[in-house]
Amino acid sequence: MRRLNLILLAIATVFLVWMLNEVGWAKLGRHILQVGYYWPLLLLPYGLVNYLGALSWKYLLLTRETIPSIRRLFFLRLGGEALNQLTPTASMGGEPFKVARLQAAGVPWEEAAASVVIQKGILVMSLVCYIFLALALVPFILPESASHLGLLCLGALVLGGAGLAFVILQSRGPCAWGINLLKKWGLCPAMLQAKEKELVDLDACLAGFYRQYPGRGLLAFFLFFLSWLLHGVEVYLIFWLLGNPISWGLALCLDALAMLFAGLGFMIPAAIGVQEGGNILLSLGFSLGAALGAAFSILRRLREAFWLSLGLLVAAREK
Repeated sequence: MRRLNLILLAIATVFLVWMLNEVGWAKLGRHILQVGYYWPLLLLPYGLVNYLGALSWKYLLLTRETIPSIRRLFFLRLGGEALNQLTPTASMGGEPFKVARLQAAGVPWEEAAASVVIQKGILVMSLVCYIFLALALVPFILPESASHLGLLCLGALVLGGAGLAFVILQSRGPCAWGINLLKKWGLCPAMLQAKEKELVDLDACLAGFYRQYPGRGLLAFFLFFLSWLLHGVEVYLIFWLLGNPISWGLALCLDALAMLFAGLGFMIPAAIGVQEGGNILLSLGFSLGAALGAAFSILRRLREAFWLSLGLLVAAREK
């Protein structure tokens, strides 16, 4: 898996350099320099996004005596998401880090593990709803682009189906089912068998949460959906700083559909190349131009670089 991630990363990086070269470095430079000293404004929306993510995480933890503060969850989430984005682990490398840090803070292992699994499912489902909202808005914002949404709708359905299956599986004892299947095939490693009781407890914790605390799950979903809307605010702000303001509706559509491209590129660390290609294609589709789409991608990457660097510092300090 790791080798495949690295191969895909190398291919995507070459593709990214080629795309930017085709757009033209001079054009990109002029657009980016136009932002000037206002670039720190781009850091604010994602700070609020991560805060909402930390707040939703808090509602998924049940043992009041051991729940870390929002500030603590904010930084742990930054560290975990940095590892998710930058390690060749299909966007899963930061989840063990989050569980280990929660466990070190006194949260029972099964509760810590259940919280990150549930949050991952809620994140995907809220993203799918955000994408379908954008797809529903496109015919009203740019009617001429509505005829080109077939593949995007198909991609959203694939992502939604995978997310729904992941959520449903959580309440069906996935760990016990997987261990029994491996035992039946004679492929279950001794290390996994030694952890069988803990994994069965995790199954019970997952199933119990959905059965006993549906309100907490819905609240976490609402907070995540609100955080996706803040991504749309970020897009609006970027294009305003680039001197090419767009409507709120167009900003939301551009962001949500860009997230679809990034989601489909989950096997590549930070979705390098896939995200940029998606942004440029969408900018062309929305009559914004390739250069503006590429500049938008670069500015978003600069924002990512700041928060990912901070997250890596958090992860290094925790270890």
